[in-house]
Amino acid sequence: MASVSTDVLRPMLASAGPVPAGPQWAFEFTWDGNPGHGRRGAGRVRLISGEDRDVISGYPELDVIRGRRGMLLDGKLVALDACGRPSLARLYRRMNVARPSEGLLRRVSVAFYVFDILRLDDRSTLQLTYRQRRTLLGDLGLAGGPVVLPPYFTEIDGQAVLDTAAEYGLHGVIAKRADSTYQPGRRSRSWVETALRHTQEVVVGGWTPGAGGFGSLLVGVPTERGLRYAGRVGTGFRRAARRALLKALAGVEQRTSPFVDEAPGPAGWVAPRLLGEVSYRQWTAEGRLGNPAWRGLRPGKHPAAVKAPVVLPGQHFLYNAVSAIAALVRTDPARAREMLIDFAHFLRSSQRGAGAGTTLADEVDTVERYLRLQQARFGERIQARIRVAPDVLPVALPSLAVQVLVENAVNGIEDAALGGTVTVLACAEGGDCVISVEDDGPGTSPARQWTSSTAGCGGRSATA
Repeated sequence: MASVSTDVLRPMLASAGPVPAGPQWAFEFTWDGNPGHGRRGAGRVRLISGEDRDVISGYPELDVIRGRRGMLLDGKLVALDACGRPSLARLYRRMNVARPSEGLLRRVSVAFYVFDILRLDDRSTLQLTYRQRRTLLGDLGLAGGPVVLPPYFTEIDGQAVLDTAAEYGLHGVIAKRADSTYQPGRRSRSWVETALRHTQEVVVGGWTPGAGGFGSLLVGVPTERGLRYAGRVGTGFRRAARRALLKALAGVEQRTSPFVDEAPGPAGWVAPRLLGEVSYRQWTAEGRLGNPAWRGLRPGKHPAAVKAPVVLPGQHFLYNAVSAIAALVRTDPARAREMLIDFAHFLRSSQRGAGAGTTLADEVDTVERYLRLQQARFGERIQARIRVAPDVLPVALPSLAVQVLVENAVNGIEDAALGGTVTVLACAEGGDCVISVEDDGPGTSPARQWTSSTAGCGGRSATA
């Protein structure tokens, strides 16, 4: 490797496009954050922003980056929301704060997500292939505390990775050729980024002043308490759409805010009768639309029919599952591919939300995938035994009713030194379908059961 004298290199950029296919590609999730380089020199860490400024004083928690001298890392500053997803809104609270207070450090923690290594021992790694650089990066033992090495996936269908990103509410996927070198400052077809956009129906509750009649729309989603503020939409208005909106807004003006919570002002308020659709990148844990754009009015539907997106729970399980899959990528790629498919299916089931209707057959499939993911993490310490009579598979029951019990059972044995076994049994007894979930961990409570009529109604929970 040739020596490098420059302190800062411009980051390599990806081209936009659909997810490529083929064994020559590796895939990473896209993490929304502020790009930067971490540089470890003689006894100190420098964190170089996109403006070539050393901003380490603003992120004192990152002054503990381990590794060897003469090391230059390519990564992003990332702040996570309450659901474990990247949040630019939270990161903005730390940006341009040269000396953050202890309170701000506690409220908004920031991590450095490392994707690449550009120099080691003051020698360039730019001409190494992506696969070689990621292997080198993994061997340095950098991960821990505020330093995160996100997983990458090889020998896998990129669409499965994109589906997982969509289920978890991430921003997309970036595909990188395994044999690609690092090309500073260049936008290359060797890296292809596929961004995700979601759509959501919203109710218009107000507008802010601006050119063309209004600057942005204030929108919300109905709840049991009333219309809850969901964000400000300031882009996507074509000329004809703006004219139609101005006419519609004039017909429903009112003096007071229709939102049950606080919305930004100054603003003009309207009665919550106009239903529209927006595209967005992320639904935040605070119930806000991330990067929304207007798609148009949606007449003919009642605003009460609007439902907020489902926020996926269980950030610790999700993080641990992804980490377990990442660990298998190098040692057992075939199993890693199977685990990622299980992960995507499990997230899809979770997105229905607890209480939605499903069948026992679908619930058993969700439970089996969940247990396989846990076994990838804990190995032989967690065993599973599932026995379900075929005649009860069509029985209707609330979604995740069994999975929640299984998760509790896993929690009951995961700390046991020798592990344990989760047992799920289901059979018909009289006119009922009786489902029992048991574990043999320490302090196990009596068997937990779900009983449902085999006719698919009248479900009730019971404890033996």
